[in-house]
Amino acid sequence: MNKIKLLLTLFILGGLYNISLADEENPPRMMIEKMVEQVGSYDKLKSLNDVQYIYTTRDSVTGKSDVSTEKYLFEGELSWAEYKKHDLHVFPDQNGPVVQGYNGKDSWGMINGKLIEDPEALKIMDFMRKTNFFWFAMMQKLLDPGVNYSYEGKRKVNDIEYDIVKITYDQGVGDVSDTYLLYINPDTHLVDRFLFTVLDFNITEPYLMIVEYEEVDGVKLPVKRKATQSNWDGEILKDNWLEENMSEIKFNNGFEISDFEKPGS
Repeated sequence: MNKIKLLLTLFILGGLYNISLADEENPPRMMIEKMVEQVGSYDKLKSLNDVQYIYTTRDSVTGKSDVSTEKYLFEGELSWAEYKKHDLHVFPDQNGPVVQGYNGKDSWGMINGKLIEDPEALKIMDFMRKTNFFWFAMMQKLLDPGVNYSYEGKRKVNDIEYDIVKITYDQGVGDVSDTYLLYINPDTHLVDRFLFTVLDFNITEPYLMIVEYEEVDGVKLPVKRKATQSNWDGEILKDNWLEENMSEIKFNNGFEISDFEKPGS
């Protein structure tokens, strides 16, 4: 019996030792966990219930912009927005307020109080509702089930030697399986920049996103972002930036599921 216990102990310790070695040699998930410790977990977001903020998206060359009031309910990842200014991506040729919503199952939209029925327009609205929510909570959601991590070495940018972690997704996770290359700052453990695809619109070459954070109610949020075309080496191909800013951020607004339902449903 003592020999069996000894063998079992050695087996367990040997297994733990191998796991430890694997973590040291291939630490990408550990890096993501450290990052999430810095920004605050998705459970922390859920404890704040919901959020409202002003979201401004601006083209650095033309100066055109979309400005929306965004509302999210973290349980179920529900999303709603009203655009009172939309010169850039959201019906730029039409006047009047635009409202979009995602109730956890379906997306819907209205312009000037009239429901939108066009399938292509609804596809774009579905993309925007889910994407805007994802950008807000992206760092927390990198620990979701179905996320795969691989360490891609180091890259030096502006005298910082970043650790590069590649993010992919299991088949069937999300609407599409985009790829991300995260630049993790070794001092702050935050993602300062990342490369990403947009497969929803068949964009397989990457964009570069640069991120700045602000802490609100104990959560670090990517309040300032800007994106432009890049290559997989992180080299900027165009000096034409899409600037994205969040302001007037407020949690715990008391939103209900019914606030995100399609009007008349």
